[in-house]
Amino acid sequence: MKPRKVTVEGEIEERRRAACDLILERATKMMVDEAEAPVAMVLDRLLTYAAAQACKIDGSPLTAKNFRMLADRIEAGIFHSITGEGREGGGARH
Repeated sequence: MKPRKVTVEGEIEERRRAACDLILERATKMMVDEAEAPVAMVLDRLLTYAAAQACKIDGSPLTAKNFRMLADRIEAGIFHSITGEGREGGGARH
């Protein structure tokens, strides 16, 4: 594996990403705890918002292509370490 080059810009980008992740986590918690929204509804709202924004910025064809690529990565196991899928005895809840 090629070592990652550490730059000031890269560190700033990582901090921004971490801040966005924290804000999303807090917003999600508020939706569930304060608005009493089921997790499925929260996911629907987040995905719908993300898709609409991506379509506005990149256009529908590119957004659809990117969503298909993401779906392929999901099927290939990008989140198996979280879901437990791909391990003996592990698996996602359905």
